[in-house]
Amino acid sequence: MNLLTLNTHSWLEKEAEQKLQQLVEKIIEADYEVIALQEVNQLVDSVIVSQSELIGFCPVSGQKSIHEDNFAYCLVKKLAMKGRTYYWSWDMSHIGYDIYEEGNALLSKNPLTSEAIVVSETSNYQDYRTRKLLIGNTLFQGKEICVVSTHFSWWQDENSGFAFEWHQLEKRLLTETNPLFLLGDFNNPAQEAGYSLVEKSPLALRDSYSIAKVKSGEATVEQAIDGWKENTRKLRIDYIFVPATSIVDAYQVVFDGKNGPVVSDHFGVEIEITKF
Repeated sequence: MNLLTLNTHSWLEKEAEQKLQQLVEKIIEADYEVIALQEVNQLVDSVIVSQSELIGFCPVSGQKSIHEDNFAYCLVKKLAMKGRTYYWSWDMSHIGYDIYEEGNALLSKNPLTSEAIVVSETSNYQDYRTRKLLIGNTLFQGKEICVVSTHFSWWQDENSGFAFEWHQLEKRLLTETNPLFLLGDFNNPAQEAGYSLVEKSPLALRDSYSIAKVKSGEATVEQAIDGWKENTRKLRIDYIFVPATSIVDAYQVVFDGKNGPVVSDHFGVEIEITKF
């Protein structure tokens, strides 16, 4: 099974249409089973798409309307034109840059039963600190799995920010019986406090990077970006966490200018896994 996570930065990117097409081409080439995307935007005032046009869409309870410029909707349509069908889910976390409804998306080759949960201390959509994560149950080779598209806040202290959000998600996922895969932008560098919380979690997850037989690339952010404006380091903040029993054959940073063109202010991560 191969999986991809990418913080897309979607319509905030220069030459966004070209980068969307490059993402389409990579997905077709790699033929991912599951894809998790973050910072998936649509304009607040763009046209709402009718339900009949949302092919393969798997809504959540209280679903926010999908607009014609929703980045995930545009991606899935382009993939369908190339003969690649994905089931998909999206929901909004908050308003970004005053003009976008920003959220997370999941794509799977098999149908999704999806749920969006607020994990942040605030649930005000006008507050960029509001975090809503997307949980989907889907199938791989007839076996049910649980996949999560995550976009967390930064580390503040042991009771707020990332730590608060992580414990909210952890509490929800402890009720899951299916194998867990957490993909996304954790906004917490490897080996630091937030990362350690995940590693020590009773969810029994492993960082796919740390157990991969073959690795290519490491950092997913290499410059100052939104949320990391003072950054001067190479950071690994985008992860795919897998069940502790997993065998990860390969881990690769993609969309980094080496393994695919740069399409976002984050690089992506893909893995190939043979056992979980």
